[in-house]
Amino acid sequence: MSVLLDTGIVYAYYDRSDAWHERARRVMQAEEGGLVLPAPVIPEVDHLLGVRLGPKSRPTFYSGITGGSYVVVDLPAAGYRRVAALNRQFDDLDLGFVDLAVAALAESLALPRIATTDRRHFEPLAALLKLELVP
Repeated sequence: MSVLLDTGIVYAYYDRSDAWHERARRVMQAEEGGLVLPAPVIPEVDHLLGVRLGPKSRPTFYSGITGGSYVVVDLPAAGYRRVAALNRQFDDLDLGFVDLAVAALAESLALPRIATTDRRHFEPLAALLKLELVP
């Protein structure tokens, strides 16, 4: 089964000094069903790579996108309404668009597995939406 990727896990995969790097590497390398990269995650990863590792770190990420390491998916039109609904439902968590979009995509794609480092935001979503968080 494929896995949806959140920003933190993708960033950690590229940053060898990140505390999550080894776990991210294992998830990315072991996944047989496909690495599904939500389009809203891309600008966040790009920003983090540039700020934390420098602009020369970005081409490796871009190669992963263009070389087929990831299946890039965007929200369907109805997904934006679902993002808004989830935001209202979880307004106390201050989730932000990208986390909400990942959750909405998990529903619309019927893909309940999310690879994330962000347990604080995703555990409440996982409980309600029946998501499996990895690693």
